[in-house]
Amino acid sequence: MVLVFIVYSNAVDDEMVEMVKEHAGAYTKFIAVQGEGSGEPHLGSHVWPGVNNCMMVATDEKALGRIKKEVKDLKSKFKGVGIHVMAAAMKKVD
Repeated sequence: MVLVFIVYSNAVDDEMVEMVKEHAGAYTKFIAVQGEGSGEPHLGSHVWPGVNNCMMVATDEKALGRIKKEVKDLKSKFKGVGIHVMAAAMKKVD
């Protein structure tokens, strides 16, 4: 199993939820998160408007491959919108 962590602009939330549901089924979503990275800050303020959302998805390697491909396609479709994916192997402990 892998744990996929996706940080993305709130602007593409509908597309991201649809994609993850199609390829992995279940997810946990954190909404209206703030942060700074390589682009403009997303701090939900008047000076730096906009926020990000995050998703955690526990899935298998096959679904991870499909998610990575779909994220690449979303990045091409929505140029300039931040979408970042990280994944790590995990072991269920309960």
